[in-house]
Amino acid sequence: MEYNLIIENYFSQKQIHVIISGEMDEKTRNEIIHETVRLMRMENIPNVLWDIRKAFVVYSLIGSHSIIEQIHRFGFISTDHAAVIYRNNENQHGHADNVAFNKNRHIKYFRDDIEEARKWLLQFEK
Repeated sequence: MEYNLIIENYFSQKQIHVIISGEMDEKTRNEIIHETVRLMRMENIPNVLWDIRKAFVVYSLIGSHSIIEQIHRFGFISTDHAAVIYRNNENQHGHADNVAFNKNRHIKYFRDDIEEARKWLLQFEK
């Protein structure tokens, strides 16, 4: 599992772009979320792209469901926004997207479309 955190400008908005590749288990996912939120606070950037197009999720649907419900435990707050760009595990990510919507989390999943994800984040200007 490899990942990089990059601060990028998209039009007038700063976004943290996290590029993840390889097999991602729950422990690694949690470490990445923790590190991302730490950088969000340190740089005062509430918008993140979690780019998991080159990653393979090796945890259950329940794991995807529970992370949406419990993301606040990592310091992800109501003014934070996350776009998840995925290519694999479509049913699992579709379920997580529904949970995020139903729980009123500012997390949205995009199948293989980083530009749509970036545009979605633009609506949350500081």
